[in-house]
Amino acid sequence: MIDYSRETKLSVKLAVEKLTKDLVDNKWGVLTVIDVKKILAEKLKIEYTDYVILDVCNPGLAHRGLSINKQAGLILPCKIVVYDDNGKTKISLYKPTVALSTASSMTGYDKLSKLAIEAEDGLNKIIDMQEE
Repeated sequence: MIDYSRETKLSVKLAVEKLTKDLVDNKWGVLTVIDVKKILAEKLKIEYTDYVILDVCNPGLAHRGLSINKQAGLILPCKIVVYDDNGKTKISLYKPTVALSTASSMTGYDKLSKLAIEAEDGLNKIIDMQEE
């Protein structure tokens, strides 16, 4: 599987707010918030369900990764989506280990793999906190 996903009883808006707070509390930052529903409405006049893409980063892990290989930035930041799926709110992480697996020829891959596992474990725990 390419993702780690959970369902929450929170609305998409509240889930994004809580997730953002929990990320910050755990040394992660939200670099961008992309409101897909709003963009599709504005640009294409299409109605779509609530769908938000978060680009998230742990500065310490990012610095360590970039110190190993500057091309590590090609798979940064991590992506989390929060969306409405037939009335249920889902949160999905594109697994950092999967993202890195596409770059197995990259110098320092073994060291970067350890960082990807660390990032993924941390993000999984934060996503699990959203089930409340």
